Amino acid sequence: MVRHLALLGCLLIWICTTTALLIPKAQAADVVPSITLTGSDEPVYLGDSVFIELEIVGIEEPLDINPLLQGADLLRETTGTRIAVMNEQVVDMKSRRMELVPRREGRVIFGPLSGSSIKGQVTSNAIVIEVLPPAQLDWQPTQDDLQIQLSLSLGDGEVLSQVYIGQHIIADIELRHKYPIADEQITLPDFNGFDVLEQYVERRTLDKQGDGESWRLTAWRYHLFPQHSGELSLAALTWKGTAIRSRTQRATFDKHSQFPTLQIRPATSSSDWWLPASQVSLSNTWSKDPRELTAGDEILRTITLTARDVLASHLPVVVPPESRALTTTLIGQTRSQQLSGNHTTATAVFEFRMTAQSPIPVFLDTVRVPWFSTVEAIPREVIIPARRINVGLPDRADLLASLALENNWLDAFLLRLEGNVTRLIPWHITLVLLSIAAALIWLLQLVHWYKRRRRYKQDVNSSVLPDL
Repeated sequence: MVRHLALLGCLLIWICTTTALLIPKAQAADVVPSITLTGSDEPVYLGDSVFIELEIVGIEEPLDINPLLQGADLLRETTGTRIAVMNEQVVDMKSRRMELVPRREGRVIFGPLSGSSIKGQVTSNAIVIEVLPPAQLDWQPTQDDLQIQLSLSLGDGEVLSQVYIGQHIIADIELRHKYPIADEQITLPDFNGFDVLEQYVERRTLDKQGDGESWRLTAWRYHLFPQHSGELSLAALTWKGTAIRSRTQRATFDKHSQFPTLQIRPATSSSDWWLPASQVSLSNTWSKDPRELTAGDEILRTITLTARDVLASHLPVVVPPESRALTTTLIGQTRSQQLSGNHTTATAVFEFRMTAQSPIPVFLDTVRVPWFSTVEAIPREVIIPARRINVGLPDRADLLASLALENNWLDAFLLRLEGNVTRLIPWHITLVLLSIAAALIWLLQLVHWYKRRRRYKQDVNSSVLPDL
C-alpha cells in the first residue's frame, strides 16, 4: 500500500513538471516573432547622425546587425527590455537604439535584418535614407529659422486702442525655432508698473506645418493690470543660444525684441474707487427672512460683488449705508479669483451683522458700486435696490428674559400682572370695563365742576353789602 502511494506521488510530480514546461512553449507558440526597424526617412547631410530603433520579439540571440553597418559607422548604442502585449499575451520586447553616421553620399539602405525563432526564419523591414552632400560650415540661422513673437491684446483678443489704468491686458510671448538649441538663455522682460497674473510659463510644444516642417514653440502668457497712468514701457526680451542644424552646422545667435510702448489713460471718475471691468454684478442674501425681524433680533446680511477682468485685490469694500434703528457691523470678508481662458473673475464676499433697535419701520438705503465698462467705455453703476423692513415687537417671553437679565423687578412684575389680567378677562369685556371706568371718571369730573360753580356763585352773593 505504501509503495502504491509513493508511485502515485511521483506520477503527480512528473505531470506537474511536464505541464509547467509545456505551458511557456505553448504560450510562446502563440506569439508572432518579429524584428522591426523604425527611424526617420528624411534626407540628412553627410556627417549627420541617423537614429534607428530596433525592436525584437521571440528571436534567438545573438542577432546579427551587420546589414546596418555596411554603409554607416556605429557611434553609440543603448539596449533595454520592456514588457509588451501581443495577441493577448504578455511578452518581453528587447529594444536597441543606435546612432549611425553614413560614410558616403547618395542612397543608403539600413537592413533588412534576419534572425531565427521557434517558428523559423524572420526578416525585418529596411530603411532607406538619402544622404546629401555636406552643407556649408558657415551657416547662420535666419528669420525663417528663429522667430520671436510678442503681442499685447485685450481679453477677447482685441487690438489695443485705448487702455485705462487698471484695465486688463494680455501679454503673449512666443519663441519659434526649427532646429534644436543648445546652451539656451532667455531673459524675459520685467513688468514693473503692472499687477501681474501668470497663466502659463515656458510651455513647450511642437507645431507641425502643412508642408511637413515642424516648429518648436516656447510660450508664456501673462495678465497685466497697469498701476498708474502715463507712458509705460517694458524691457526687451533677450534670446541666446546655439542653433544645431546638423553635426557640422552650428551657429550661435543673440536676438532681441521689445513690446510696444503703452499710453495708459487716467481714471475718468473722481470717486474713491476706480473699477474698470467688462462685467460687474452685486447681490445680497439674508440668514433669515428680514420680514420676521423684531426689536432686539440679530440677522446676518451677506453682500457678494463679482467683477470680470479684474483681480480680487482691485474690488472695493462694499458697506451698506446706515439705517435708523438698525446697527450694521462688518464681521468678515473673503476674496477670491479664478482664471478661465482669457478672462479673470474676481469675487468679494462681505458679511454684516445687523441688529434691530426699535420696533419701527426701517428703510434700507440703496447699495451702490460705481464701475467703468471697458467694453462700452462709459461709467456704469450696479446697485442693490432699497427696501423697507417693518421691525415688529418682540415676544413676551423674550421681554421677560431681557428684563430678568437687566434685574428690573418692577417692570417684570407689572408685565406679568398685565399678562395675567389679559389671560383671565376676555378682550371685549376688558374694553367695556375700560369704557365704563372712563365714563365714571368723566361724570365725577362733571359733578366736581358743578359744585365748584355753585360754591362760586354763593360766595359772590354773600359779598354784597346790605341796604342802609
